[in-house]
Amino acid sequence: MNIQITSVNISYNEEQKINTVQVYFVGNTDDKNIGINGYVPLTAERFIGNESIDKLTEIVRGIIVEKLG
Repeated sequence: MNIQITSVNISYNEEQKINTVQVYFVGNTDDKNIGINGYVPLTAERFIGNESIDKLTEIVRGIIVEKLG
């Protein structure tokens, strides 16, 4: 499955620390017969250290497989 991160929205708490993160994505199969889009909520702990698009893509892919599996 091809996954593309389209947006990352970060909300902060009153102390200006990351509260939650929403990672928006689109995805489809190699033959483009099946498509999916949405967002995956992440905690600050899961996001910090995984900010790169490559790492976020793998996290999103794993969560999709887990939820649809």
